[in-house]
Amino acid sequence: MIEVEKKFRPTKEQLENLLRDCIFIKEVVNHDLVYDYPDYRLISKSIRLRRRNGRFELKISTGSNELASQEIENEEEIKKYFDINTPVEKFVKENLIEGINIKTTRKKYKKDDFFIDIDDLDFGYSCVEIELMVEDEKDILNAEEKILALAKQYNFETKEVPAKKKEYFRIVKPEVFKMLYPNG
Repeated sequence: MIEVEKKFRPTKEQLENLLRDCIFIKEVVNHDLVYDYPDYRLISKSIRLRRRNGRFELKISTGSNELASQEIENEEEIKKYFDINTPVEKFVKENLIEGINIKTTRKKYKKDDFFIDIDDLDFGYSCVEIELMVEDEKDILNAEEKILALAKQYNFETKEVPAKKKEYFRIVKPEVFKMLYPNG
């Protein structure tokens, strides 16, 4: 499955209007550690090997502006991607550095086929993600249009919202931010 998501920063009133029509699913706190080589070659290509709450996941962006990503949660598939035979844990310890360390309080809601995540991150950033799951890359554009239509229905601004990782580097690791985003 491919996750198609778009980030927004609605006003409190806009968000309340959206949530009136949603089903609350749960609130969780995610602790994400994202690993990379010291030169940040994975993150610079929108590839994130993360350990979320103790479990490894690999997210590989497949759409423009990181709109869509393939998620690999199976250790054997992650090992295949990196062409390794050792456990992922050992590969990380021997080859990678901790690039990102974030705790996120997430409130998860559902509206029809949409999932809505309200994320408050421990470094002072917050955003709302509206997501749809699709089975094929050819469906990504249609999913994006549906997400934007839902957002417009609640008067959300549809301007580009910075990715969480970009804001993390800007706020927490400005030296890495300058390396990865030389044009800001």
